[in-house]
Amino acid sequence: MSRVLSLVIVLPALIFIGCNKDKDTSGDGTGQTIGTPEFSLAPGIGGQGTSMDVQLVATHSVFQFGETSLDLGTGITVNAVTVEDGYNALADITIDPDATLGKRDATVKIQEDATDLTDAFDVIAASFAIDPTNGKMGETVDVAIVGQSTNWEQGYTWPDLGDDVDILDFTVMSPSLADAHVAIHADARPGPRDVSMEDGPDVVTLYDGFTVDREVITAFFDPKTGYQGDTVDFTVTGLNSNFQSGTTLEFWDDGGKNGDIEVTDLTVLDGQNMYGKMRLSNAARIGYRDVLISYGTEQILLPDAFEVLDAPPNLSDVYVGMGFYVDRAIDNATGDIAESVTGYAYFIIPLDPPCGSAPPPGSGPQPYDNNGVFPDPPPADEVDCPNPETVSAGDYVWFESPENTVTLPKYVIASTGQIIYEGIDLTLADYHFDQWYDLHTEGDPDGVPEVVLSEVQPTVPADYHLLTPQFWGDLTVDRAEDFEYTWTPAETYPDAFFITSISGTLVSTGEGGFAGSIPWDDGDHTYTAAELSQLEAGPVSFSAESYIQGVYYGLPFSIYQTCGPSNSHLATGAQMILK
Repeated sequence: MSRVLSLVIVLPALIFIGCNKDKDTSGDGTGQTIGTPEFSLAPGIGGQGTSMDVQLVATHSVFQFGETSLDLGTGITVNAVTVEDGYNALADITIDPDATLGKRDATVKIQEDATDLTDAFDVIAASFAIDPTNGKMGETVDVAIVGQSTNWEQGYTWPDLGDDVDILDFTVMSPSLADAHVAIHADARPGPRDVSMEDGPDVVTLYDGFTVDREVITAFFDPKTGYQGDTVDFTVTGLNSNFQSGTTLEFWDDGGKNGDIEVTDLTVLDGQNMYGKMRLSNAARIGYRDVLISYGTEQILLPDAFEVLDAPPNLSDVYVGMGFYVDRAIDNATGDIAESVTGYAYFIIPLDPPCGSAPPPGSGPQPYDNNGVFPDPPPADEVDCPNPETVSAGDYVWFESPENTVTLPKYVIASTGQIIYEGIDLTLADYHFDQWYDLHTEGDPDGVPEVVLSEVQPTVPADYHLLTPQFWGDLTVDRAEDFEYTWTPAETYPDAFFITSISGTLVSTGEGGFAGSIPWDDGDHTYTAAELSQLEAGPVSFSAESYIQGVYYGLPFSIYQTCGPSNSHLATGAQMILK
């Protein structure tokens, strides 16, 4: 009958020194002594209700076959002690489910000579068992983990099966039940290994809990390398594999599955041979990839099977984005207006192949003076896409007009390495109304050179301010009455749009939605009771925005000549209450 091995907190083995008198340790019966032996137990800790092996180690050759025993006190049964040699013995123990918790003394007895070890073994409550307890080299395995007196938590608890066994996925289903999808490397060390469950600083270990069998299931991927943006022919040769129709390949990095390599074709010849084509994104992350092969219910992980090499950027593929934005927020408690101004530009190489899809356009109102109530547009599908590569255009770029120059310093986003030029400390004094700015780059010898794109970035024709009602102090509006609001005419029509909206929750669906309008820019407009009554009572937000669309443009050496348009926005947000 198989027995459940104990899971215990990992602690360094402690050496416990006995109080014995000197012994005849010569081995030849001469009576010559060489000092008192010292003993240690490893592991020196075990969980209630579990069985385990404990290694006894002596500093001198004193253990004798058939004459060596171990006593760990009440509640722990020593089933057998096997002497391996004079220095090592292995004790098979069972800890009762109700064994007293805490440290306890142990006694090592050789013939009639006993040595007491103080606080030699610690009984703890937490333990766990796993199923299955073994896997083949190169195999992926789903491992069920069942705990006793554990308090596992998703995102906080993590398993460890030792070197060359990767955790592909881990789910905590309850404080004492979890599931791990693990991949055993084809060159993993065969034999038993410890399994640990880590809860922050607390670690519970199942000693020799999982065994890597010597049988190998693996495959070989060719070629070993490819450059960003390449389309690559590849072959896969299996060892003890069973490739079949429906086989898939995924590419993984340190963060898990990575979507920056797309398999465009895969043909299975037989159980051991496949070939196909794959396309590397021009922004594929540089470095090694694991290849995960899935067929039927089986999987094979090939660690570091393919390496993505750096391809220098092609400046003819550079797309330019830019914008100018003024954001105003009315403080609900005081009526004060907080204002921020941002200008930005970036030089980017769009993903090739493209990745993901843009959110569908909203069903918002069309100009002009056309009210409506609409659901919020659905978000775009979540797709694991690489970060597009950005290109430097120098330490600064500028927005230049006859009235002023706005400097945009270069920033590098630490998490992605992407470059953006952004003037985050700008004020309204930098945003001159009714202007067309040139974009002027400083130039970078390894990136975009000095260039001027003339009159590509606009600002709105005029300023505006909300007048009535006062959008602060918990402004409350009756949904059963029309709501009229006024503003200083921005006089932007027909060059710019003026848009307002009241955003809340739709009565019909319980989902987010808004009443919206692009009113005539005459400074006076109304939301009707019929529109407001379609929003649920409660706090809502009011926004008003004037914006102007820029022109299309492109760097003179780029294939992209329809960048933009570079819009410019002047937006005001406030809170109100519908009753």
